[in-house]
Amino acid sequence: MRDERKAEILISSKHIHQRIENIISARLAHNDITAAQSHVLMFVMSCDAPVYASDIQKKMNISGATVTGLLKKLRANGYITMEGCDTDERRRRIIVTEKAHTHRAEICSCMSAIEDEAFKGFSEEQINVLLSLTKRMAENLSAYKGKERDK
Repeated sequence: MRDERKAEILISSKHIHQRIENIISARLAHNDITAAQSHVLMFVMSCDAPVYASDIQKKMNISGATVTGLLKKLRANGYITMEGCDTDERRRRIIVTEKAHTHRAEICSCMSAIEDEAFKGFSEEQINVLLSLTKRMAENLSAYKGKERDK
């Protein structure tokens, strides 16, 4: 028998994710950047080492095609440039532009405000427990990914 509480948690998780993405995209629309693009941009700006599309794919757990599309839009909107890798012609290093640096504080502020709103009324202990539980769910699903579909 299916546990409705578990189903409700998964539905709520999807709703939370979609709502956050919609809010970020709406608040940053005047900068021609979506929530997904802003997450990629913030990841690239947070790295000290050179960043490649494969790094984004691994860190954000998204497909190569999705990463390519996000990078294409960021490049078209002037947030990044790409430069060839000396050791591998197929790899292209992602470089943030001055425009990206100019909008960094606004993007960070937007994300922080949404995080503050989402976790309003939560204690530090509750946040730690929720983090632990969601990480555990992610690990469980990572292990499940390789299993055959249920018949």
